[in-house]
Amino acid sequence: MTREHDRVRIPRPPRAVLFDMDGVLVDTFDAWVAVLDECRERRGMTPLGPVPVRACWGQGLTADCETLFPGESPAILAREYDEGFERHLGKVRGENGVGDTVRALRAAGLKTAVVTNSPAALARRILSLLRLEDAFDAVAGGDEVPRGKPDPGLVTLALGRLGCAPHLAVLVGDTALDVAASRAASVPVVGYKLDGADARIDRLSDLLPLLGIGVGESPR
Repeated sequence: MTREHDRVRIPRPPRAVLFDMDGVLVDTFDAWVAVLDECRERRGMTPLGPVPVRACWGQGLTADCETLFPGESPAILAREYDEGFERHLGKVRGENGVGDTVRALRAAGLKTAVVTNSPAALARRILSLLRLEDAFDAVAGGDEVPRGKPDPGLVTLALGRLGCAPHLAVLVGDTALDVAASRAASVPVVGYKLDGADARIDRLSDLLPLLGIGVGESPR
């Protein structure tokens, strides 16, 4: 658990906001259970079901190849994930307030990015489904770096694409992987329904006042 003196100050407002995707911007859990079980059944493996998937939630493509599909190529698995999601898009739902929140950040002059362990093409497909593809300046996917979160590589990649220094950004995540990656990249982190970060929110709309948006402040 993060100690109080380990926490860093959230910039108000920041220059950029980075979002984890699954569990923050969108609810894809039921879709992932279906996709993973199909991939395992195709290989003659026992389906996982919800409880084991929750236990490894968000670990990323490389880790999936190591733990769920030993010896499989990340490129092959990424393609199967993409194809599987096409069949289960009806199970994907946007989090409450996601569109209004992200667009309010953009309207206030902040840059936005998605930082996800999911493959980049799949992330863009999901954003397109929810009509959010124009709401983000950058997408950084797990297949674009050697290691996904908790490694800081994805966060650093997104910051580079946004042209933003770490201390002027904030990452919003819902898992310990997000917190660890943010801390390793020296980026303040907001926990979405998660303790142990530098701040916590339970609704996406709560992010706006936390960052000083809509309360008479303007981006630097």
